[in-house]
Amino acid sequence: MTAALTRRRLLAAGLGFGLSARLLADELPTTAPSWPAWEQFAAGFIGDDGRVVDWTDNAKSTSEGQSYALFFALVAGDRTRFDRILGWTRDNLAAGSLRDNLPAWHWGKTETDTAPLWGVIDPNSASDADLWIAYVLLQAARCWARPELAAEAQALLALVEARELRRASAHTLLLPGPKGFESEAGIRLNPSYLPPFLLKNLAVERPSGPWQAVLDSHIRMLPSLAPGGRVPDWYLLTSRGPRLDTPSDGRGSYDAIRNYLWAGIGPASMPEARAQLATLKPFLALLRGIGRTPEVWYPDGRAPTGNGPPGFDAALLPFLSAAGAEDLAAAARVRLDRARLGDLLGSPARYYDQVLALFGEAHDQNRYRFGPDGRLELP
Repeated sequence: MTAALTRRRLLAAGLGFGLSARLLADELPTTAPSWPAWEQFAAGFIGDDGRVVDWTDNAKSTSEGQSYALFFALVAGDRTRFDRILGWTRDNLAAGSLRDNLPAWHWGKTETDTAPLWGVIDPNSASDADLWIAYVLLQAARCWARPELAAEAQALLALVEARELRRASAHTLLLPGPKGFESEAGIRLNPSYLPPFLLKNLAVERPSGPWQAVLDSHIRMLPSLAPGGRVPDWYLLTSRGPRLDTPSDGRGSYDAIRNYLWAGIGPASMPEARAQLATLKPFLALLRGIGRTPEVWYPDGRAPTGNGPPGFDAALLPFLSAAGAEDLAAAARVRLDRARLGDLLGSPARYYDQVLALFGEAHDQNRYRFGPDGRLELP
């Protein structure tokens, strides 16, 4: 059975229900590609047109999903899928041009009186995806000698700087999006939108831009956001400093897990990456104390709850290794092996688990690294 046919069957069967990792393991070609996890992710979650599909949420697509898939395609050296993913992102999220438009964050299905309608659900952009797209375009331009991608990235960054940055007191901030995050109470912010290695590289690529200031502000505020290394998903920056984010109840979970991933894959040769790792390292005490990876934790000291999905263990692998907790890393690998069916995690295999695993396990396998200036380094 061809990979294309496997994908069509999965796309037809998986709508709204997640994917069967067992089906993927049984039906993919038996010849192992160079990065099996990427090939299975692409077969199950990326359409032939380059759209990344989150089956667990009404088959939606997001700018986040597109941006991460671009990164993985670059790491895999998969130029064909890279161009398809980029083309779909331009055409469907950015009205045909990433030079002129920030990509809409949410594309999917709406119900009408006559038939379902597919298209942009929310035109607001997500700044983390915007930065990842720009970063990957810059790296692809260098790795593949495609200068047109660098020009596109520079134009996209200029849009971000014009629409998604704010000054507040001594801080330079990245808004999560152009609209909906500023109020009289303060500015609602997401720490996981700011990987230090990415910001460092943007500062190198745009030395007259704001990116070193954004990075400095983030590293400066992080200790006050994460007592005991417990980072929240969101926080509210007020005139009196960071405060609890009421809508999210101040918890850390599916967004915040990425902070530990960024800390783990950040280069030890970068001072800001070392500072982030040092701030978050006390999280190890929580992990040791409860003997598992929690689904939810709280910076204010409330007890953690739930069992984290397998993607959390994969995201933590680089962090545990970088923090010198090889015993915890070994235990996480055991849990991942138990959750694995084929080269995907969980049954059903959920989009976000696979994304976190592609980041965390690929780094654990030395498939990519970052240099002291945040530049992507491939074997």
